[in-house]
Amino acid sequence: MLRNLRIFRRAAVGVAGVVALTITPAMPAALATTPAAPQEGEPSSTKGIEELAFTSSGMEFDLGNQNFVIPLTGSVIMEGTPPVVPGTTTSIDVRNLTAHSTSSSGHSSPRQDLGEVRVEQSSTPKSSLAMTQKFPPRFEQTVLLDLRISIENPPEGLREQVAPRGARQEPLVLTTKNLAELVGQLNSFPPRGAQYELQEPVELDTENDQRTLGRVLGIPAEIDVL
Repeated sequence: MLRNLRIFRRAAVGVAGVVALTITPAMPAALATTPAAPQEGEPSSTKGIEELAFTSSGMEFDLGNQNFVIPLTGSVIMEGTPPVVPGTTTSIDVRNLTAHSTSSSGHSSPRQDLGEVRVEQSSTPKSSLAMTQKFPPRFEQTVLLDLRISIENPPEGLREQVAPRGARQEPLVLTTKNLAELVGQLNSFPPRGAQYELQEPVELDTENDQRTLGRVLGIPAEIDVL
């Protein structure tokens, strides 16, 4: 009788061990902690750095009582995480914007040519990205730019306002007196072919002189992947 009881107990333990094995999760622990992939049509929330192409069909200036339109090409770096909920806004780092003129300027006087024009970002104030719609994704981006503009051949008389006569003919360097605000409507982030427009004209001066020497009237720009 006692021998039979011992055999029964060993059999019961063996059955319990089999049951315990059948309820153990088959998925490895590493896979169980992996976050789920975003659903189709849902923007990625991964923060990344992207170097993008920056072009302008015609940056418009008012200099020395003349109007100039300068096509530009260059690049810019953006870093940040797009929001995933409509009505929310995140901060985006926009930096290292550099661009240069791609052709002779078109303006009111055919005798005047500005030569090479270079546009660079002086500082990196934070810009914002807001989600306005989830499906399909829609964003509005506000880009704030502090610009330094170098003009190889400024209009007659403009250089003399900031440099003595007879001084070496260096390019005239102008800076924006306040931040240029560009707003673009995006279908994705980083932007792919998004169009941006300057919201208000921006006055120009030099780094050492606060007198207004001109204005930026418009910067119709496109930002796209390289």
